[in-house]
Amino acid sequence: MEETGKPNGGSCTQTVDDVINEIGKSPNILLLAVATLGMSCSYVGCLCAYMVVFTGFIPTENYVCLTKQCQKLQENFTLDSGEIDSKFYDTKTICDSDMILGTDYEWDKISRTTFAVDFDKICNKSQISLLNSLYFVGATIGLLFGTLTFEHLGRRKSALVGGCIVTMGTFLGTFCDGYNFMVLIRLLQGMGNFLAYSGTYIWILEFVPEQYRILYNTWSMMIWAIGYPLLVCICYFIHKWNFIFLACSIVIALTYIPVLIMPDSPRLLMSLGKVEEAKIVLMKYSQLAGKPIDLTHVNLAAGEDASKTNDQQIPMMQRFREIWINKALLLETLVQAYFWFVCCLLFYFLNYGWSSFGDTPYVNYLFAGLGEAIAYIALAPITAILGRKKGLIFCLGISCACFLLGMIPWAWNDVWSFERLMNLAAIIGVSCAFALAFLYTNELAPTTHRGLVMSCCSVVARGAAFVGPFVSDIFGSSTVKLGVNAVLAGTAALITLLLPETRKLAIPEKAEDVQVRRKEQGLVQMCS
Repeated sequence: MEETGKPNGGSCTQTVDDVINEIGKSPNILLLAVATLGMSCSYVGCLCAYMVVFTGFIPTENYVCLTKQCQKLQENFTLDSGEIDSKFYDTKTICDSDMILGTDYEWDKISRTTFAVDFDKICNKSQISLLNSLYFVGATIGLLFGTLTFEHLGRRKSALVGGCIVTMGTFLGTFCDGYNFMVLIRLLQGMGNFLAYSGTYIWILEFVPEQYRILYNTWSMMIWAIGYPLLVCICYFIHKWNFIFLACSIVIALTYIPVLIMPDSPRLLMSLGKVEEAKIVLMKYSQLAGKPIDLTHVNLAAGEDASKTNDQQIPMMQRFREIWINKALLLETLVQAYFWFVCCLLFYFLNYGWSSFGDTPYVNYLFAGLGEAIAYIALAPITAILGRKKGLIFCLGISCACFLLGMIPWAWNDVWSFERLMNLAAIIGVSCAFALAFLYTNELAPTTHRGLVMSCCSVVARGAAFVGPFVSDIFGSSTVKLGVNAVLAGTAALITLLLPETRKLAIPEKAEDVQVRRKEQGLVQMCS
């Protein structure tokens, strides 16, 4: 039998978990700084996701008539006082009258350029929304590509490839001169960002001790929220949309510089049989933490029991069949897929809908970032007090209540209304629920099927993200939109009651453990 001891010299056997937990036994500012550099690409996702809101907006400035037909239409909107009704300058008037830019009218001193005008898409709002959705089509491609590269090319190298793709895609916006070109740019941005973000997320968390993962997860999401004020600042001070893409590409390129100099994951190196390289990485990591260790004579192992990590040996189709046969696992997977869909749909519906509140998106998106930051800060105490299950139900319930209250027709002025206030409150609940979904699903799914369940939920979420930007176009009435959102959030909260609690419980290792856990918690039993 092999002797196990502390990793400070001598002949002994240690797992990577033992070493990392020993190094990170107490919080360290330098380790947090390194993790922050690695996770800094989180805000890149925010920049890329919402760029179209600021670069492809529908203008509200006045326009000048060039034809008698337009001038006659203008006379119909002239008030008794001689002033022209503001409704005349609404793009709806242009679109309903089939007026052509450059022939019937031209814009009068637009303060900021927009590709909606340059590409003549102001009467095709759905095509602008499609650009938002295509970003998530690219994201799906990036995630599928990542499943092939994360284990073979490595987390860090995969993240670098994604970083190059998203940087190049954003930089191409500087020279974009047509709608089809912009379609390609959005696909590249989505593909590159999700490949890079997923790679760095896995990479950093593999360096983090188990007891701090929820905190680092929260910190990663806080960095995402930083993207809101950063994007607002860039778009506020730069008035030409092509130059906004250029500025963002520079910021994105600088973000990935730390990834070039950081080592790869010791867990990945161990899985590839590169034990000595893994030791070197861990010893450098320990020196950075101020707790130097010597692993020269230590037998480093990937885990205590390799038999518990052989889920990759199970063929993919067999894992699908096991989910279908094990009805308890099938039920829980379907429930998870539903609340992932709801959380993602509401998240992107709200975040792509801020431009419809008031007359400027700048303040709206600053408030959105503030709301998400509050949600992510609240995530840790919510899960500590209520647990995963009740915490998710609480967050979804709060969102449902906010949507219902938002239906009250109470407005203080043209910009602020009770609906807008409730939507700001709802984003806190939705963001918290979406963030909690990642942790909850990882703890619900058995080890043998965790990757498959997470992938299925992620694909469903990407489908919801594709639909999210179109919700405002599908439902013209704000009351109907809020009602539908309330129903979705409410049903997701109710159906979560079918799931077990996972806080302070062992994670199931195989499919059969799911049924045992349900029986122990007195939940509905499923016949297999």
